[in-house]
Amino acid sequence: PSHPRHPTWVCVDRMSAPTPFFEGTEKRIEIDFRGEGDLRRAPRSDWDTVVQLSQTQILNSKQTDDFTSFLLSESSLLVYSHKVIIKTCGRTVPLSAVPKLLAIGKEQGLELEWLCYSRKNFLAPEEQPHEHQSMEAEVAICRKVCNDVGAAYVLGPLTGEHWLYYDALYLPADYMLRGDFTIDVMMYDLPKDVQEVFHTTAPEGSREGALAMTRASGLGAVAACMGAEVDDYCFDKCGYSCNMHSGTSYAMVHVTPQDSCSYASFETNYGSTRPGAPSETLEEKLNELLGKVFDTFRPGRLTMTLLIDQGAVAFIGNAPFGAADQRYRRRNFTSTELEQDYIATIINFDCLEGSPKASSNGGDSPKRRRMDFVPN
Repeated sequence: PSHPRHPTWVCVDRMSAPTPFFEGTEKRIEIDFRGEGDLRRAPRSDWDTVVQLSQTQILNSKQTDDFTSFLLSESSLLVYSHKVIIKTCGRTVPLSAVPKLLAIGKEQGLELEWLCYSRKNFLAPEEQPHEHQSMEAEVAICRKVCNDVGAAYVLGPLTGEHWLYYDALYLPADYMLRGDFTIDVMMYDLPKDVQEVFHTTAPEGSREGALAMTRASGLGAVAACMGAEVDDYCFDKCGYSCNMHSGTSYAMVHVTPQDSCSYASFETNYGSTRPGAPSETLEEKLNELLGKVFDTFRPGRLTMTLLIDQGAVAFIGNAPFGAADQRYRRRNFTSTELEQDYIATIINFDCLEGSPKASSNGGDSPKRRRMDFVPN
């Protein structure tokens, strides 16, 4: 079957054929709960409903002792005992699934602790469904589903690459005693040779097609760096997704290789701890991991975000941004403190002058920059 992430006619003649626009930039919801219950005890039908409400489909799933992951036709869903993360791209509407997610937590005997919705500015906001066509619409929905708890923030320049972040805290926590963090990397303008790796003649969902992409791209080395198991998927003609499991740590990778809108994302919490602070320094491990990611995709420009408990700050040093600083030039940096000891940071990076890592159309092409001036 084919899925809306990659229409069947997109890449019929490999990379030479014209391709339609696809919005790779994801919308992300993370919810933490407290209590004696366990979200993983919820029936599969509950997660089917969550995904359907978001207007996407479950393709694969993988269960380990620590969490369950679902590969979706547009990105991923992760379910821990007390945390759920749903991340979707394209024209999906994950905010529509929030009431169901909260109901699942309540049915499992859990209390809502914290909820956040976030996404980077879209390349083409006018192509989004009405729920996501503007920050005002999204914030209004967030306020409604959160019962007016929380506040919205925009990190980064409204006239450039920025990040909408809605933060709603229901039960206070001492973040000095926790080491939870999330790193998200959004990469644009992939070089032609990188795009080519994520094109295939194998059938959609085939094991050989997905494995070939994982190995040829260098993502196998990324997984090995984490000691992770990989659940991967190749789409019809082009496109790739995978979820990685490494104990309590995860990574998600999603690739849209079409030349007109090439994009890849990598998200991980590798080394984070909750509850308790990390037991070792993570700077070298995280910078090594992110370095492998950058060397795999070699984007023309990228945005990195970091959400981190104060209790983890001393353990990560200059990571994860140190790996990017070695390969790219910072365009701007924005950071804010939430709940006194919880920090959100965004940094935008451009290719270094004369760097071979940029794609042929570069990071400041008119095609890309046209949307930078729309505050959505």
